[in-house]
Amino acid sequence: MKRSKHLSGWSRAAWRWMGVAVLVLWGSGVVLFLWPAEALMDMTEWQRSLRHAAWVLHGVLVWCVCVLCGRGVWPHLRVIWQRRDALAAWWWGVVNLLALSLLAAAGLLLLYGPATVHDAASAVHSGLGLAWPALLLAHVWRRYLPSSS
Repeated sequence: MKRSKHLSGWSRAAWRWMGVAVLVLWGSGVVLFLWPAEALMDMTEWQRSLRHAAWVLHGVLVWCVCVLCGRGVWPHLRVIWQRRDALAAWWWGVVNLLALSLLAAAGLLLLYGPATVHDAASAVHSGLGLAWPALLLAHVWRRYLPSSS
């Protein structure tokens, strides 16, 4: 039995673009985590250039993820919210929604918040950002299993 492409409210193209955006966003976030702004003076020129490119790429990809989420998450919620037949996946979806909300809030605090909350926001943002791909996979793992038909 072939699955409908709109069974979850997401098209295959949206899945692919979200996967690419999350992986590159994650990679640029790892670069920013490994080379924090406090270490700029100790970096070589190529490290500073790579960090700057990662910073710009991270910002652009956040915008892309926001567009993709705006396009995909709300139709997904509309389709899936009442269908709780796969309760584990449903709860992983709720965990993902909360984690993504906290991740975004911590990112906004890093950019626009007071300096007194920077360290705490950085820890929350880095921790959730590093864990987010694993949380997404926990939510959609059944999609990658072969169907039994």
